[in-house]
Amino acid sequence: MSRMVNIILTELASDVMKHEEAMETAINGKGDINERIGNIKYHLNKIVETEAMIEKWKYYTSSVNNNKQ
Repeated sequence: MSRMVNIILTELASDVMKHEEAMETAINGKGDINERIGNIKYHLNKIVETEAMIEKWKYYTSSVNNNKQ
């Protein structure tokens, strides 16, 4: 079970990093400002959403581990 927990955490952390990189690209990019703002907001939303998923996953997995003891 702990391997699965770590795999999910790794996948979620990878998703955060991908969105951070895309957001940084939009911040530093050139082009239409409204499009860049839209991209930044989209990726920031995904970062917040994924970080909340990480916290919820940690909560669920710690509950499972505590129930086993």
